[in-house]
Amino acid sequence: MEQIAIISDIHGNLPALEAVLEEIRERDIVRIFCLGDMIGKGPSSDIVIDICKNQCEKIIKGNHEEVICSVPLEDITDDLLAKMVEWHRIKIGETRLKMLSLLENCVEIKMSGKNIRLLHASPVNVWTRVHKKDNKEKHLSMFKNTEFTGFSNEANIVGYGDIHSSYIEIIGEKILFNVGSVGNPLGKSTKASFGIITGEYNSSTNEKLEIEIVKIEYDKDKAVMDAKESNLPGIELYIEEILTGIYRR
Repeated sequence: MEQIAIISDIHGNLPALEAVLEEIRERDIVRIFCLGDMIGKGPSSDIVIDICKNQCEKIIKGNHEEVICSVPLEDITDDLLAKMVEWHRIKIGETRLKMLSLLENCVEIKMSGKNIRLLHASPVNVWTRVHKKDNKEKHLSMFKNTEFTGFSNEANIVGYGDIHSSYIEIIGEKILFNVGSVGNPLGKSTKASFGIITGEYNSSTNEKLEIEIVKIEYDKDKAVMDAKESNLPGIELYIEEILTGIYRR
């Protein structure tokens, strides 16, 4: 049996990423996939990109990669958001921005006889949001093949990020799960969150497969200090979110 760690929504929070990667190492997991939103919000997007590029076997695109890489500043009507995007672009630099612009939309793997699709938000795009509280029809839509995902084998299991809140749901013979957020978890728990899939990697034989959500503490004092020492516009919004778990913007 092999384990795959699934991380997502780091949002430039270096202390949270370092804590999660240490936990992954202690569990002897060597295969890591990242479901996007490495950047934005926090002050260390550049370092997070470099670490993920070195540590992750697969990285896909999130909505923050898309907006920071691709949306013209003049099209952003919110002045504070425009200033944030411009700051991140300068900090990240042209070489990293080019790498981010080339990220794939999703990852598809075979494990223990199951077709598993991993994406950031939905099979529509990186912006269409699906919550745990949404109805069964919307949850089932996560398994559809679209132009965004490509028209390959139908997924038995879908994992995603984006909403910063983890859950696992069984829908008939399908499984939908969200790994939560490494660097910006929302809800009652402010612990860094990630997922682990355990099974036979690249196997077409129907065997045991398990999905686990792991939540760990990290050094929030260091994360706040890093934020305060940066000159990122609106950083107080990010600090409030990581300390309270309440989404402010």
